[in-house]
Amino acid sequence: MLIPIVIAGLVIEVICIRIASLGDIMQHIPRFSLMYSAAFVAYLFAVFLVSKNAALSGKGSNISKNIIWIILVFSLVFRLTLLPATPSNDIFRYLWEGKIQLHGINPYSQPPASLNLEHLRDNFFSGISHKHLTTIYPPLTLMVFAIADFISHSFVSIKSAFLLFDILSILVLIKYLKVMRKEPAHVLIYAWSPLVLISFAARGHCDSLQIFFVVLALYFYSIRKNAKSVVSISLAMMSKFVSIIIVPFLIPREKPRYLAILFLVMILLYLPYCRAVKGLFSTLFQFGTQYRYNDSIHFLIFYVSLGSPFISKIITSSIFGAVLLYLYKKYLDEAYFNTGLLWEDTILRFAFLAVGTLLILAPTIHPWYLTWIVPFLCFYHNRAWLVLTGTVVFYYFMNYPLFSKLIEYNNEWVWQEVHWLKLPEYLPFYFLLLYGFLRKHLLTEERNHPVLQN
Repeated sequence: MLIPIVIAGLVIEVICIRIASLGDIMQHIPRFSLMYSAAFVAYLFAVFLVSKNAALSGKGSNISKNIIWIILVFSLVFRLTLLPATPSNDIFRYLWEGKIQLHGINPYSQPPASLNLEHLRDNFFSGISHKHLTTIYPPLTLMVFAIADFISHSFVSIKSAFLLFDILSILVLIKYLKVMRKEPAHVLIYAWSPLVLISFAARGHCDSLQIFFVVLALYFYSIRKNAKSVVSISLAMMSKFVSIIIVPFLIPREKPRYLAILFLVMILLYLPYCRAVKGLFSTLFQFGTQYRYNDSIHFLIFYVSLGSPFISKIITSSIFGAVLLYLYKKYLDEAYFNTGLLWEDTILRFAFLAVGTLLILAPTIHPWYLTWIVPFLCFYHNRAWLVLTGTVVFYYFMNYPLFSKLIEYNNEWVWQEVHWLKLPEYLPFYFLLLYGFLRKHLLTEERNHPVLQN
């Protein structure tokens, strides 16, 4: 059992070394995609081994403990190997917004292209995307930018900051799995995920900050630390706004006073930036209404809406709102019947369904957005979502001259979306999602009507 997992880890490590040596993966998309796919196959093999065999030894056995140590050691080695890799273009924005804060400038008030900030431009400035827009990031993320830039105005500093939260998520997940009476070795699903490794260790995206606080909030809720849970989910919201969809499930029943904690955290974090007023949410609104890329269900609704971004986003927002209301109603209904561990699992399931629905309906899906769902897969081994973290590699070919081309959009040059590349990316996911739903429905019917088994 231990040797095959070690072999899988060594294979992934060799591939990580090769990916790190590529330089900018966007300049070597075919080679990167081949390496990513190979790493994903080795990863699935390791997931299969852990899922089938780790629990057989017993959670307290030396074999089980050794597996966890192997997972942790390789997790750290993978990340350190990928740390020197060329990061995403988003890093240039992170460095800029960290730097201007240290010079006393509010990132919500002036965009990078502002002539008032011309004296602060450096070698990183040319790499910034959307220079005409102010920051889209919430306050806590901006503060991490500033702290990392204070330590060093470099790629390594900013990547290391978010890599730290990625590693902390692994440690919290192990504790959370134990509390939920799940096999702790299932943390491998997150810790060894090629998508997670590329998104954070290699590309340096900031979503690890949100993931850490979401996992921490759910963990605190499971051990009845309600105040800490609300503070954590508040910090997750102030890392990325999408975490707001989990908030209703973590406010303790019949204790709305916890909302005061939520708003207090938000107010305190926004306080240093509040002078920007309209600029606080202007870029968020612009991205939400004008941009779409690599969408799936929203793509179909967009064309049914005769290509109207406004109508399509109204429809998808309405569908998502209806799903959230349904989930919240179920939350309230089950609140009166579930207690103990069963209730904690219900909260986790609601959060999983809410995040999954958001990703399915979102008008824009970049690969690193899918990292939001990966921690939940440690608890729910959903094959559809697991496969999507691999097939998302087809996204990168939309940035490859053989299949796409640069077009002008909103006064910027962007890669044109290639619709047929969504087929190998999304079809396996929706097939497995539908198969899983039908299979679960049929099994439920058989349990409720035993006569169907004859």
